[in-house]
Amino acid sequence: MASQGEQVAQAVALGHVLSEQQPETPKRGSMYKKFPLLALSLVTYTVTSLIAGGSGWVGADILSIEMISQDKWTVTGGDLFLMLSLVFLFFEILRSTDTGTDSIVNHALSAGVFIICLLCFVLAPNYSTSAFFLLLLMTLLDFMAGFIVTTLSARRDFGVSNGLGAG
Repeated sequence: MASQGEQVAQAVALGHVLSEQQPETPKRGSMYKKFPLLALSLVTYTVTSLIAGGSGWVGADILSIEMISQDKWTVTGGDLFLMLSLVFLFFEILRSTDTGTDSIVNHALSAGVFIICLLCFVLAPNYSTSAFFLLLLMTLLDFMAGFIVTTLSARRDFGVSNGLGAG
């Protein structure tokens, strides 16, 4: 017959085994990890073009600031759009360092955003602007960098070496 101490130890060990076998609960906010932020830029461009009645807002002066040098810095609608898109690209690159399932879904959705942007640029009216082309390049960079950074991070996590150096 087992002593009380042995019974407690067995119960603790059994509890430990059972806790390891239970599936992980989904993390809160995982939907947001999957959503590509540059899709917000695509929506912003589309909505702004619909409201403004075309792509004329891209070249329209929004703000003019006189500099100390007496030059004027003029900011257009396209400039503001690109500034916002660059902020989204920055956060997408930061998020690309994750190696989980959410990250893979995010990269697949980012590829979809790139394809949609490419089709809009080539086929749809009001999308053939330099500002939208730069968004197209950002979506391509997001897609490529996401997969490359995730792959390199996963290789490092699993200790896989490419044979080119110490690793």
